[in-house]
Amino acid sequence: MAIVSAAMAAPDYEYLSACSTNSGTPCRCPAGTVFAESSTYTLIGAAAKDVAALTLDFFNTTWLGATPYATNGPDNTVGSTRSLAGFATTEGAYNITEQLTKRQLLPNGAYIQRFEIHKSTLPIEYFAKNGSLSGYWITYQTNSVFEYETAVISSVYSCATGHPIDFGAFQRYAWGNLIKTLTQQGKAPGQSIQPQSVQQWTAGPN
Repeated sequence: MAIVSAAMAAPDYEYLSACSTNSGTPCRCPAGTVFAESSTYTLIGAAAKDVAALTLDFFNTTWLGATPYATNGPDNTVGSTRSLAGFATTEGAYNITEQLTKRQLLPNGAYIQRFEIHKSTLPIEYFAKNGSLSGYWITYQTNSVFEYETAVISSVYSCATGHPIDFGAFQRYAWGNLIKTLTQQGKAPGQSIQPQSVQQWTAGPN
């Protein structure tokens, strides 16, 4: 289920920081581009450590349905990059490089992982010639609620032109697929709730 709104109030861009890993939101996109937010929520009936085992390894993206064709730097180290071929989005499949910008793992298995599309990849012109992507910043955050109950928030903010990419569609697929995998492995004895997304975007001042 996705709830999509295009009615986000435009902030005072003059006083905002340029969008970056540490800018927070709202932030200022490059001139002529549109700022978008997407957040996906799910509850997984598995231990946080089992969720982390499949999702926190930066170079192992099997759960996302993709495998890096190249990596640079030590795995799970801030600054390292992974390059993915034919990475599927609602605007087509593209070759992208992503860089890890934060990784924090707690003793109970909960974690925060943040990464962004590398500047060497940008901008990405959509194959349909109906827009382009100028950047995105993604954070995965999990919380160990109970022994077999892990809450997940996947948040994305981005800058683009033309038709916004539906990041929620991909995140719902990825986390829904993770629930299936953990269930098949017998590691999800708790109750799970299928991922849901909230998305909104607004035009900048240009």
